[in-house]
Amino acid sequence: MDPILTVLSQLGLGVATNAVYDVLKSVAAKQGTVEQAVVEIQNTMNLYGVNVRAETVINAIADNGLLIIRRSDLYANNLITFGSVRGSASIGDVSSLRTGGSSIEIGRGASMETHGNAQVVLNNPDGSVSFNVGKK
Repeated sequence: MDPILTVLSQLGLGVATNAVYDVLKSVAAKQGTVEQAVVEIQNTMNLYGVNVRAETVINAIADNGLLIIRRSDLYANNLITFGSVRGSASIGDVSSLRTGGSSIEIGRGASMETHGNAQVVLNNPDGSVSFNVGKK
């Protein structure tokens, strides 16, 4: 049996999310092993229904793994950076990223995702939101 199909059968229906699909696709493209796929999937942080508050800065960055945020609110007075460097990040389904000067509100059934080197920065010095893709 193909190693990726073995992983899918072991993980069951939970593999249906886009983030996990992307990890498996990436491991398959690299001719990865089942063990590599398991490590990639274990490098997942899944936040559901959390309220995060910071006096100054929140950096929610998936460096190598997966970051999945659902039904959550992240607030920092000065700056929020959300996204990924080599991993993938997703926020959605009634979630928000808010600072003292800017916000992104994501409604029911909607999501915002990054893959690879891509970040969203809220509350630049002028209060704007910027999208950085392929930088750093």
